Parts: sequence; C-alpha cells; structure tokens
Amino acid sequence: MPKKKKRGGPLKKVKNRPICLNPGCGRPVTHCGSRWRPFCIRCHIAGYKKLPLPEGVTSFKTGKCSNSDGHLGFVCGWDYEKSPWALGLTQIDHKDGNHWNNTPENADELCDPCHTMKGIMQGDYKLQNKKKV
Repeated sequence: MPKKKKRGGPLKKVKNRPICLNPGCGRPVTHCGSRWRPFCIRCHIAGYKKLPLPEGVTSFKTGKCSNSDGHLGFVCGWDYEKSPWALGLTQIDHKDGNHWNNTPENADELCDPCHTMKGIMQGDYKLQNKKKV
C-alpha cells in the first residue's frame, strides 16, 4: 500500500510569516512560486469571488489604480469610466520592495502599466534575473 504524503510541507515550518494585507484578517499569507502573496489563502480566493471575505475583514483592493493622483511622478492613464473592463486588473506593489512588510502604508494598488513604469523608474528590475555572487 503506498504511503500517504504529509500535508503542510515547508510553509508550516516557516516562522513569522507575513500577515494578510486585508484589514481585520491577521492570518499568515500563502506562498506562490518564489514570493509571498500579500493575502492569506482565504482572502486570495475571496478576491476571485469564490468565497466571501471572513466576517470583520475588509478588502484592501479597490479595483482601481491608486496612482490616479500622480504620487509616483506620473499620472495613471486608465480612465475607469470609459474602460470598465479594466476594473480589478490591479496588482499590489510593496513600496520598499520588502514582501514581508505587509502594512497598508507600505502597499500600493497599481495597474500593470503603472507598476511596470514604477519598477523601471525606481530600478526595481536592475537586479532581477542576475546571479547572486
């Protein structure tokens, strides 16, 4: 009879995982590929409207780019009134680049073009895909 695989894996062993970015949640975040997600698995699934958010938890994401005020040095080009299909096509950017720092003060909700431009302007991509020495 084949052995059952143990559930939990390496995530159970990690101490002090980042906490979910949604206000009121407080659960540890989940892992994806080589990064921590900004949300716990329950809030991540709720973002796809497959589950409701737990009681007392509010969503950090609004579905609109927060750079409409131009705080990154350029103004977001999306007009959500003319392009309603663009609602929800946003990403979470950690201002200091630290994916462990999941505080609302350190997070920005940006559309893909603004997230890419911010990364280029601030040099976020300089060390990406380079071998560590």
